[in-house]
Amino acid sequence: MKRFFVLATLFLCLTVSSLWAAKLRINGDNSWVGFVNGEKVAEGNNWQIATVTEFEMPDGHAIIGVYVHDAEPGDTGRGGALFDVILDDGTYIPSDESWKADAGAPLAERNDGWETLDFDDSDWENATQLDQFGEGIWGFGAATMRETLKDPDSTAYWVWAGPNDGEDDVYFRKIVGNLATPVVPRGKITTTWGALKDTR
Repeated sequence: MKRFFVLATLFLCLTVSSLWAAKLRINGDNSWVGFVNGEKVAEGNNWQIATVTEFEMPDGHAIIGVYVHDAEPGDTGRGGALFDVILDDGTYIPSDESWKADAGAPLAERNDGWETLDFDDSDWENATQLDQFGEGIWGFGAATMRETLKDPDSTAYWVWAGPNDGEDDVYFRKIVGNLATPVVPRGKITTTWGALKDTR
């Protein structure tokens, strides 16, 4: 009986630990949609009020996708996206130049699977890193933003695809967590993406 209890406890611990908990926080100027593993999990349209989404990573990793629309067309406005992912072990993954970014058609017109794990983003550029949270043109909204961001304080950067007075529809993506699964990009040889925590 004691052996059964020990085995059952071990099994429960392994099961729980495999369901990694994580949190995705997004602010966007002017509106945004967030995705985890291809599923829409967040949507907002007030850049000072973040969406905060908790999710699980049963496989130990997830592909995060963020779409942001700048409502002022062309150079009449300044687009920006600020987001981060916090893993349950305390790992903090901020929006910065390490994320992949792409400008394109509005979300309703895009159906290439950009938000899914097996999408080939090799022709995407790295995000353009703008002001850090609390600084620059969005700095005056930091106090209001903290009311929904809460703990931990954001150290992310506002990002965009290229100059933020040009494109109005921008997409971001990144794999977070542990990924040691072979992935076959379209038309490319098989590769392995990071056995350790993602550092792209």
